[in-house]
Amino acid sequence: MIRLNSSRKIRYYLSMNMRIIFYVGCVLLLGRMASAEVAPTPDGKGVVTFSYETNIGYGNELFVVGNHPDLGAWNPVQARKLYWTAGNVWTGNVAVTDNNDLEYKYIVRTNDQTNYCDEGNVQWMEGDNLQISLPARSNAPYSGKNVYYYSGWTNASLLYQCGADTNWHDVAMQRLRDGRTPTESLYRAEHFGKSGERLVFVPHGYASGNPEEQWDHCPISGIDDYFTSLDVFLLQDGQIYNYWPPAEATPSTIVTQYIGSFYEPTISARYVRVYIPRNYQQNNWKHYPVLYMHDGQNDFRPGGVFGCWDAEITADDMISLGLMRETLIVAVDNTDNRLQEYLAPTDSYSGNTGTADLYLKFLADNVKPYMDWNYRTLPDQENTATLGSSFGGIVSIYLGLGSNVFGKVGVMSPSFWAVPNFIEQYIEQGDSSGLRIYLDCGTDEDGGGDADMFPLVWEVYNLLMADGHVVNDTLNVQIGCGHPHSEWAWADRLYMAVNFLLNARDEANLIVQNDDPPQATGEMSASNFDVTFTAYKGFDYLLQRTTSLLSPAWNNVATGRLNGLMWDSLQLTDSSNATSTGAFYRVESISPSP
Repeated sequence: MIRLNSSRKIRYYLSMNMRIIFYVGCVLLLGRMASAEVAPTPDGKGVVTFSYETNIGYGNELFVVGNHPDLGAWNPVQARKLYWTAGNVWTGNVAVTDNNDLEYKYIVRTNDQTNYCDEGNVQWMEGDNLQISLPARSNAPYSGKNVYYYSGWTNASLLYQCGADTNWHDVAMQRLRDGRTPTESLYRAEHFGKSGERLVFVPHGYASGNPEEQWDHCPISGIDDYFTSLDVFLLQDGQIYNYWPPAEATPSTIVTQYIGSFYEPTISARYVRVYIPRNYQQNNWKHYPVLYMHDGQNDFRPGGVFGCWDAEITADDMISLGLMRETLIVAVDNTDNRLQEYLAPTDSYSGNTGTADLYLKFLADNVKPYMDWNYRTLPDQENTATLGSSFGGIVSIYLGLGSNVFGKVGVMSPSFWAVPNFIEQYIEQGDSSGLRIYLDCGTDEDGGGDADMFPLVWEVYNLLMADGHVVNDTLNVQIGCGHPHSEWAWADRLYMAVNFLLNARDEANLIVQNDDPPQATGEMSASNFDVTFTAYKGFDYLLQRTTSLLSPAWNNVATGRLNGLMWDSLQLTDSSNATSTGAFYRVESISPSP
C-alpha cells in the first residue's frame, strides 16, 4: 500500500562557528569556515559544513571550490554552490571522500545560463588557500584498492591513477591460481591507491611466446582506460564486478509488455519496455533495484519522433565499469495526455489540472506490481528510483515527494515554471528528507516557459539545501554546457544521473566479505556476552553458540544488519544464561539472497 505524503517541515539554518567576512576587492580572514567530518555517508565520504558571511551584490552567488574532485578540482564551473541564509551567511553541506587534506577557496560567480560555463566567470577570494583535514574513518576493514583479474598472460601489472593524485603508477599483480580454464590465471593487486577514490587503470603484461607487451584497454567505444569507484572488484572479459560472476557472461536484453490500468480512462493502459541487465538469468540468487523512466518511447533504441536517450547503451557501459548497479529499467510509454499526466495536481496547464496523482497510482498499483511479481526486484523505497525530463522531470520529483514508493529521483531539465504551487507546497513547505535527488539543466534551454528553467533549477536547489540535503551524498546538480532542451542532451547527461542514483557502491560487495572477513572481540557483562566486529553493508550477521567444539551444534542466538554505511562496528548480544556453563561463539555472515 502506498502512502501519500502531506507533511510539513520547519525551515532551519545551519549554525556557524566562525566567520569569514568578504568585501568586494578586499578580504578579511577571521578563521576557517568548515567543520570536519560531521557524519560518514553511505559510500565512505565525510560531510563538511561550509559557511561564509558576505554581501556580494545582487545577481551573484557564492561557491566553494577546492583541490579534490568532490569540490570541483579547482575548476570554477564544477564548484559547489552554497545557499543564502539570513544575515548574508552562505552555507551548505558537501560530502568529500575521507582521508584527504583539503585546500579550498570561496569564489563569487554570476549564476546565469549565458556565462555559467565560462571559467573566467569568477572572483577568487584573496589570500592563501584555506585548509581542512578529513581523517580516515576508523575501523577500516581494508586499505586502498584490491583488484582481481582473469587473463591468459604469463604475468600482469596495473598502470593506474587514483583520486586527486594525477600521477600514474604501476603495480605488479600476483598470480593466485588457475582461472576459468587451465590456460588462464587469476591475478590480484592489493593495498594500492586510496579507497573511496576513482581508480583509472589499464592492465598490461606478456603472453607466452610473444615478446611484445600486451595492453587490455576498455572495450567501450571512445574510452581507452577502465575507471571505477569500487574499492574491491574483479575485471573479467572487459567487465567489472563486485561479485564472482558466471564464467561466461550473458548480455542485457529488452522485452516489451502491455500493462493495464485501474484508472481508465484518465490514465490509460500502455506498453512498457523492460531492460534486463547482464547475467540476470544466470544470477538467480540476486534481486535488483528498479528504475522507472517516463516517455518510454524515447528511452531505448530506436527511440521516437523526438530522438532517443540510448538508455540501454548507457546502462550497459556504466554497469560494465562498476559505476552503476545491475538494474532493471522500466521505460513507461507516454500518451496523448502526457502533459496532464506528468503535471502535479496542485497546478494546471492550458486549462487542465494535473493528474500526476493518478499516474502515481498507476505506477504503484499496476506497473510496479507487475515488475515485483515477474522479476526478482528489490521492492522497497530505497531500491526504487524514477527519472524523467521536462514535464517528466516534474512528475519524477512529484513521485518522490508525494509518496513512500520512490526513494531516488532523477529530475532532468524540469519544467518548474509550470508548477509554482507544487514548488511551494511540496518542496518549500514539504519534507524531502530521505530522498536522493539528481537535478540538472542545460544552458541553452530557451523558448516559451523553458526560459525560466535555469534559474528555477537553482531556486529548487536552494530549497533542497535548506532542507538539509548534502551535495555529493543526497543531492547532485549538473549543468549541461551548450545543451538544449532535447533528447540528445538528456542522453548525454544520463550517465551522471544513473551513477549518482544507482551507484554500485550502494550495494553489498560480495568479494570484499571474502577478502577481509570480520574480526570479532567478545566481552562478558553481567549475564550478557557481547560480540563486537566490523560489519559490511548489505550483509546479515548471525551470532551462533555451541557448548562443544568436538561435535559442535551451532545455535543462532542473535542477528543483526548494518544500516546504511559501507562498514561500521556492529554488536550482537547473547542475553541468555547459557554462558554460565561455558560456551563457544562465532559470527557468520549471510550474503544477500532471494
